[in-house]
Amino acid sequence: MRKNYDMAVIGGGPGGYVAALRGSQLGLNVLLVEKERVGGVCLNRGCIPTKALLSDVEGIHWSRRAAREGIILQEPEISLAAMMKRKQTVVDKLVDNLEKLLAAAKVDVLRAAARIAAPETVSLDTGETCHAGSIVIATGSTAWAPPISGIGLPGVLNTRQALELERIPESVVIIGGGVIGQEFASLFAGLGSKVTVLEVLDRILNEVDKDIAKRYATLVSARMRTETGIRVDSITTDGEKLKVHYEKRAQEKSVEADVVLLATGRRPYFDGLGLEELGIEIQSRAVLVDRRLRTSMSGVYAIGDVIGGKMLAHVASYHGEMVAENIAGHGRDVGDEPVPACIFTTPQIAWVGPTEEQAQESGLPYRTSMFSLSANGKALALGESRGWVKLMEDSTTGRLIAAHLLGPQVSELVSELALAIQKGLSAADIAGTIHPHPTLSESVREAALGFLGGPVHAAANVKSFNGSSPVSRRVATSKSITD
Repeated sequence: MRKNYDMAVIGGGPGGYVAALRGSQLGLNVLLVEKERVGGVCLNRGCIPTKALLSDVEGIHWSRRAAREGIILQEPEISLAAMMKRKQTVVDKLVDNLEKLLAAAKVDVLRAAARIAAPETVSLDTGETCHAGSIVIATGSTAWAPPISGIGLPGVLNTRQALELERIPESVVIIGGGVIGQEFASLFAGLGSKVTVLEVLDRILNEVDKDIAKRYATLVSARMRTETGIRVDSITTDGEKLKVHYEKRAQEKSVEADVVLLATGRRPYFDGLGLEELGIEIQSRAVLVDRRLRTSMSGVYAIGDVIGGKMLAHVASYHGEMVAENIAGHGRDVGDEPVPACIFTTPQIAWVGPTEEQAQESGLPYRTSMFSLSANGKALALGESRGWVKLMEDSTTGRLIAAHLLGPQVSELVSELALAIQKGLSAADIAGTIHPHPTLSESVREAALGFLGGPVHAAANVKSFNGSSPVSRRVATSKSITD
């Protein structure tokens, strides 16, 4: 192992390892320090393991429908142990592949906790000290737990512990109705648990377009109970059960469960790095950076969740590529590129660009077009036709500004729309592109046609906002699907 490097990266998650790999491609000598396994929370305890389990739940969901329709003769028996084993196999394979990639790129990887002792100096808890011309902080984020009495009781879990459960709980209370809470709610509901979601705000999925969030809540209401506008007071034990006490509209209420899951959000993590001692500026609990991801100390950069903003793995990876290029001398600024986001619930949610509420607050004149997946042949063939594609265009320029989707596999549809928005395309550009049949992507084209006189296979709802008030109209077209 070298003692002097061009770049030292602290944190081996999707930001850190991408920065290390890109730095190596650009000819830098790179050290990557990670105190656990490379891949970070996303690969080991977040994105990948949850998606492996949720993929199995989709299969369970299909089999239950097939049993109801007589396609298979009985509903499946679920082995949580087998699901957990497959989940871990997926994670281990990806970690192994990543370790091989880093080795092939000649990135030195050390398993240790790091501290920035001085400019260009990284101290490790192994007793070693390394020097680097540039240091990249890529330490991510950590789960945040609210100050609720009783959160230390057995059976009150964080998401990491929930991914290690050995049996399916009969009942689960999830505190937090955001992205993480809703994904776990879909997981446990799919496994057959009785799920209750408690959310302090007046609706779940506050970051999602209100129209889409409301439709999602309606679709899942039969599978889980949701209480919004509440304040959790405490968690106590009641025999073998846990009891969550909360207040709603000045009324004291409670709900029992076998397991309570805390899904109350994440915060930037930089404990033990010594940033305060070095005088590196922190703002709103996040490391402050400029458009080239430089901190207030020369030679020290920060990327991903640790700088706040959109805490998404793909944003961290984008930062990782950019910071390596900046260190290598290829000056790049963080831009205002549209960032797609996905929620892997059942059904899925995906979006890119502002919500309709955000557009209204900005006073932007816009139009929306919404198309129902009930008129999409592939969705009907999948048996998953409950969903919508909602597009937003600037009514002055005609350019697409946002897309909000709800339905099966919509996470695979949003990239087309992110590209369209980034390139300043219009609904006519989308509608003028041939989409293969039968696919879910046809629903994107149909929604675009809503701005151009109406879709082919259904009626679309079109709404305009002139900067002060919305005006709705329904585009009348054929309501039957024809091939």
